Amino acid sequence: MKLTQEVIDKLQEAMNHTKMNGDHNWHDGDEIEVQLAGTFAADKFIVIKNKTKSPVIPTPPHEDFDYEKQEWKGGCNSLGRTAGYHL
Repeated sequence: MKLTQEVIDKLQEAMNHTKMNGDHNWHDGDEIEVQLAGTFAADKFIVIKNKTKSPVIPTPPHEDFDYEKQEWKGGCNSLGRTAGYHL
């Protein structure tokens, strides 16, 4: 499949969306990374990552969780469930 001008125009329009306050999410000059992904040979999607917004600052570790034992300190979390509990 070739990227025709029609496809490029559709991508440009999709990237013009704004936040709820009207600010643009993407700006001219943002550093981007383009990837192709998909599970099946005929089913692909394009991933466009805005590298300008990186690095993502991770959330600090929870002080009440023992990451080595994979359990909440005191035996359970705020819902009374032990770590590894699945709904």
